[in-house]
Amino acid sequence: MTDATSHEASRRRNDMADAVFLPLDDYLGTIGIRRAVLLCQLPLTVMMTLILFLALLFKPATPWDPGVFLIPFLHVLIPAACLVLPWHRLPAGSFVLIPVADCLSVGLLREIGGPVLSVVGLLMAFPVIWLSVSVNRVRLALSIMAPIVATLASPLALGHEIEPSEMIRMIVFPTIMAGLAFTGHAVARGLTKHREILNQNDRDLALLNKATADHAQLLDTVLETVNVGVWAMDTNGTDILTNRRFRSDRSWSLENVGGRNPFTICPGQVPDDSPGPAELAAGGATFTHRLIRVGPDKDHQRTFSAAARPLLGESGHLKGSVLAFTDVTALVKAQTARDKFVATVSHELRTPLTSILGYLEILDEHPDPQYLGIIERNAERLLALINNLLLVACEELEIRRRPTNIGDLLQESVRAAKSEADARGVTVTLSIQGDAEVGVDPRHFAKAVDELLSNAIKFSPEGRNVSVVLRDTDDRIELTVSDQGFGMTQQEQDAAFTTFFKADHALETAIPGAGLGLPLCKAIIEAHAGTIKLESQPKSGTTVTIAMPR
Repeated sequence: MTDATSHEASRRRNDMADAVFLPLDDYLGTIGIRRAVLLCQLPLTVMMTLILFLALLFKPATPWDPGVFLIPFLHVLIPAACLVLPWHRLPAGSFVLIPVADCLSVGLLREIGGPVLSVVGLLMAFPVIWLSVSVNRVRLALSIMAPIVATLASPLALGHEIEPSEMIRMIVFPTIMAGLAFTGHAVARGLTKHREILNQNDRDLALLNKATADHAQLLDTVLETVNVGVWAMDTNGTDILTNRRFRSDRSWSLENVGGRNPFTICPGQVPDDSPGPAELAAGGATFTHRLIRVGPDKDHQRTFSAAARPLLGESGHLKGSVLAFTDVTALVKAQTARDKFVATVSHELRTPLTSILGYLEILDEHPDPQYLGIIERNAERLLALINNLLLVACEELEIRRRPTNIGDLLQESVRAAKSEADARGVTVTLSIQGDAEVGVDPRHFAKAVDELLSNAIKFSPEGRNVSVVLRDTDDRIELTVSDQGFGMTQQEQDAAFTTFFKADHALETAIPGAGLGLPLCKAIIEAHAGTIKLESQPKSGTTVTIAMPR
């Protein structure tokens, strides 16, 4: 037990020792000590009033001592004292004087009343019980001594002679009261002990409830923090516990899946030969990294990795299962992109390398200077590809700005692209509107323009036109490169600036390229604090727009 708990228990024992009447302590403690003392005194006062009434009603032939009427009348002063005494200013436990005075008044009335009022002595049980039903041993002593003093002192105070026949009563009656006092005190201590046990149990239960609530809050916090859908279900697939991520994935699946839903179990939903993760888990199966694909089509499909562990009862019987669903769509796409990247880059690197090695072999057997030019072009192509890979991999491009006439830069890029355009039967037109001079890095900016022109030419069928337009406004310049090529779907446009992305048409027709052009342009333009956007329609061409602030 901690010091705080021990101090609290000691305080409770002191409170119970000072209780006006222990069995009703919970109630009496709420009404104040004045009302509590008066309430405990009330039964005896009522009985005294009844005795006074009966004494007046049934007077014996032999006149009574006037004290028979006087003592009950004076007894009324005791409850009056209960009302007027300043209990809060008096020492704690001062109210015990009231039951002591009650014992004395009952003893005097019993002595004056003689044999007719001998039954009055039983009223002494009221103050005796009041005093004895406590954990305070001083009050127990008073509950024993008060009846003895009242019994022995009453005849002496009234000047009555004690006859031998009266000795039996004067010994037995206090003894009976003492037995009653011991019994009341024992019962009070038992009740107190039982109450302490109940209070301790209540405190332990409160601590347990708090620990349970804290544990539940921690569990909820963990479940809502992890980026994994958690589903605890019984053997029928009914939810026991879910987190927000799982509910979100289930809701998305219900909206986007017309057939089997892996996040629910419905009778007859799945053929017996192809159960899903939920059906397997409901049967008590254990598995890890079970991949499931959810979605109406390839473009809107999501991939989840499912794991399950059975939930067993104390006797080892199956109560349900706990499943975890991790969305690995990005990981699967990254894996696919990596495989595509390896294949694309391998192809792009292999083509010039094969050409270089082939011409070197020919050059060894048939020396011819023109072969050196072919080898040089392929080496430059290989170097350009590697440089592009390095540029895309850079987290931050180093930009060295200087005033540059963008019109002159575009004319140079168009002249450089003319040979490629002529080879493909594509015409390139250039329109410059205004004297566009801004601070850019000429080398990087020219690289972005060259990539856009190369893309437009590569994706334009023979006989089509590539249009380059430069517009100069007050606050910016705007450059558009438009082709009349194959265009892109909306899904392809969303992924156009992704590294190593190639449209389906480029893959089908084996158009050369590593998917680095647009990502490289985006990196260069944004490093200049500009913007780049792409607009396209299938079979209607593509327009790329660059806006550069002045």
